[in-house]
Amino acid sequence: MSEDADDRVGGAPTARAVVLHTSAAPLLDAKGAAALLNVPATWVLAEARAERIPHVRLGRYVRFDAGELQAWWLSRRRGPWRSRGSAAETARTGATAGPQGKHAA
Repeated sequence: MSEDADDRVGGAPTARAVVLHTSAAPLLDAKGAAALLNVPATWVLAEARAERIPHVRLGRYVRFDAGELQAWWLSRRRGPWRSRGSAAETARTGATAGPQGKHAA
């Protein structure tokens, strides 16, 4: 029996098989995820083991979805560029709210 037997009903591909093959992006291994995040692969595996980053376990293998990792790191951004009120708006636009120090006239 061929491997395709599970994906076919009566010789034609099932709708589920077509959707899985066309919409799913390949999963990354630890090295690929590390390259995406610009961190060591050992850090990626340690964070996955501690359940702190999104990952998929496939038996003894750990894989990562690039889209989920991007959404995860975007949610962890810090700094004045985030939309959190007037201070963030001031930092984004470069406008100042008051004197710029001792040398302001």
